[in-house]
Amino acid sequence: MATNKKLINHATVASYLSLVVEKMHNDGFIPDLVVGLSRGGLVPGIMLSHLLNKPFVPIEASLRDHPSWNPTSTKFNQVSKICVIDDICDSGETFNKLKKEFSENYSGLDFRFACLHYNTPSNFPIDWYGTCINKDQQDIWLVYPWEDWWQRDAVENPIIDKIFANI
Repeated sequence: MATNKKLINHATVASYLSLVVEKMHNDGFIPDLVVGLSRGGLVPGIMLSHLLNKPFVPIEASLRDHPSWNPTSTKFNQVSKICVIDDICDSGETFNKLKKEFSENYSGLDFRFACLHYNTPSNFPIDWYGTCINKDQQDIWLVYPWEDWWQRDAVENPIIDKIFANI
């Protein structure tokens, strides 16, 4: 089965984040801090922090695509509730590892997890998501606007083409 690329645009990201916020409010959870995971959760994290008018903290928590792991912040000791967000909860491996570390290192911290796309065969019970996919049933590769911006912008902005031609 061939992998199908699905381009996600900023308007779709914004609508999924609005759904996440609505679900949070319905659950009576308003975080003190939004945490975005490198790399895919950084832009949604910043956007979510603006929607909620809450501070944002980026952390290194990537098991694929340039793996790095340093999920700590002194700010976690200054708050009681955080929302951790990533672009996709694919296998759930990153969120599971992070949940274990947070549970061990930050007692009393109420941390919940959100994503734009929740792959339902994942082994992680996500708190909030924008939409569901099932990669077991459909071979799909999601491409977020921050992952190919130079290609998308080049269509609309020939200056980008000129810049990249000279690099």
